[in-house]
Order: sequence, then C-alpha cells, then structure tokens
Amino acid sequence: MANLNYERRLANLKARRFDEILLKADVSESFGRAVVSNTLEYLVEAMRPIGKKYNDVTLNAASNVQSHLEAGFNLPFTRAYRKQGSVMTNTNIKLYSDIDLLTIIDSYVFLAPALLPPKSPYLGDTDLDIVQLRRQATSIMQLKYDEVDTSGNKSINIYNKNLRRKVDIVFSYWYDTPNYLSNNDEFYRGIHLYDFEKKQKQLDYPFAHIHNVNQKSSSTNDGSCKGIRLLKTLKVDAEKDIELSSFQLTTLVYEMDNVDLYYSRGNELKIAINMSKQMAKMITYPNYRRYIKSPNGMETPFFEDKCVGALNLLKRDLDRLIEDCGGEVNNYLTNSALLRYS
Repeated sequence: MANLNYERRLANLKARRFDEILLKADVSESFGRAVVSNTLEYLVEAMRPIGKKYNDVTLNAASNVQSHLEAGFNLPFTRAYRKQGSVMTNTNIKLYSDIDLLTIIDSYVFLAPALLPPKSPYLGDTDLDIVQLRRQATSIMQLKYDEVDTSGNKSINIYNKNLRRKVDIVFSYWYDTPNYLSNNDEFYRGIHLYDFEKKQKQLDYPFAHIHNVNQKSSSTNDGSCKGIRLLKTLKVDAEKDIELSSFQLTTLVYEMDNVDLYYSRGNELKIAINMSKQMAKMITYPNYRRYIKSPNGMETPFFEDKCVGALNLLKRDLDRLIEDCGGEVNNYLTNSALLRYS
C-alpha cells in the first residue's frame, strides 16, 4: 500500500480553502498547531464544510448573472432560473466553487408520456428557441464579463473577477410528470438539458437529487456530506487520476445506511471505515454495484465495470489514511486526539 504525502496534501487542502482577500484559509482553529498528527488533521479537515459566507458569495455570483440576463433578454418566451451544483448540497471542497445556473424556457413544457397528448400543443420551434436563448445569453454575458467561455456543448460559463467565481449557464426546458402535476412539488419535476452539438435533449431530475442529498445530510448530522467531501478530497489529491465523478462519489455515499454515516464529534474515522466497507462491497459484488441508484433514483452510475479500477484506487488511498490514523474505531489515543481537535 503506497504511502500518502500528508504535508503535500494538507498544503493542497489549505490552498483550496485560502481566502485571497483575508489572506487566511477557511480551516479549523487547531489547523497547523500540532494538536493532532497530520494524518488525523487531514482526515478532519477533508471532511469539514466550506464556510457558509463563502458559499453565499457563490450563490450571489449566480444571482448576478440571472439579473444581467433578465435585464438584457429580448425573447418571445419567459425564463425561469434554478441553481444546482455541490454548493447546493454543501459538498463542495473549494472555497472558490463553481455553480450552475439553470436557465429554463418557461413559456411551455415537455410532458411525460402519461400526460400526452397536450391540451394546447406548442406550435413554435423548440430547437430554435433554445438556440436563441443561448445566443442572446452569450451576447449579454460578453458585455458584462471579460471572461466568457462559449465552448461547452450544453452551457456557456463566465468568470466573475470581483467575486472570484465561475458560473455555468445551462440552457434547458421543463419536463413535467404526473407526480409533479399532482403534488405541485419540484421534487418530481425534471428538466431537459440540451446538447447544442448533437441537437438532442437529455432528461435530468436535479431537484430530486438536491433534496435527497440534503435530506440524508440532515438525517446523518452532516455525516453523509462529510463522507462525500472526504472522497472528493482523496480523489483530487491522489497521485494518479481517479476517474470517478462527483456524481458517482455522492451516489456511493448516498447508498449507505444512515447509521453508518451518522456524525458525532470525534467519529470521523468510523465514517471513513464504513465507507471503505461500502466500497469493498461494491467491488466484490458486481450485481450489487451495477444497480445502485443515484440520489434522484433515476440513474445507475456504477453500472459499467470500468469504474472498478477507479474504485480500487480510491479505496487504496482511503485505507491507507485509515491505517495511518490508527486503523481502529475503538483506538483510545485516536479517539482522544479527534475530540481535542477543533
């Protein structure tokens, strides 16, 4: 099992959390004071959430983009806006995090098969509408921001130099389901993303995802999110590329029982050990892994066997960290050290 360079990893973690205005990192008060070993420090800080004030700035950056768009659009249809991304579930690991602003055509909707045919069919060209939406959004953003990237198949993005945040503007349509119409709850409402290169729609349920991830966080006293942040941190700090998406890492943790993720002060190592057991189960039992559902219940992110190699790489680093931290949940010295760290 390869050794982990904790000095380098802690330096990387601090850099990801460094406030360039205050010239200090968003870390615990005990950080760097040798209260615990650097292995335990890495474990605890990797699980720690980004401060709310920083995530609020990210949300504000997206709201600014929305205001600029609405002030500049000249389109024959109305728009709706929603935010998505790791900031919405408090699972981001960077102080200067990105965020998606869903920019949705709001004058008509696509319907699930059970709701067809529509009572009042839309007679316009939906492809042309979304092309116009993107074209005007691009022009508006280029007038407001110096850095605008239009290369994405489904989005454009801007960089707000003042707030130091990137915002992806993702163009989409509403997709209504019978449950949404019955309950009037966006949990059941989908969106169609649009691939401008392929001219194809892609169905997604981001609101169910956000709701369920946040609900699990509440049910585990932030333990599930601590687990997700740890896995994301291990991935980004790994010596080799680990080809697992944030969506897959979130699904991995979401699949676990709440009791195995519940956080109480000083039990970070227990959560890490339980995640290692979950990964072992996924690697050992392919039929179990393939049918693990995403938080929105609609996708199977681990169906393809190519993910197994990446799971092994991530588990190797996680197991090394667990071993270096003491290796046992009931290790008195480890537990005492974790309780001292704040």
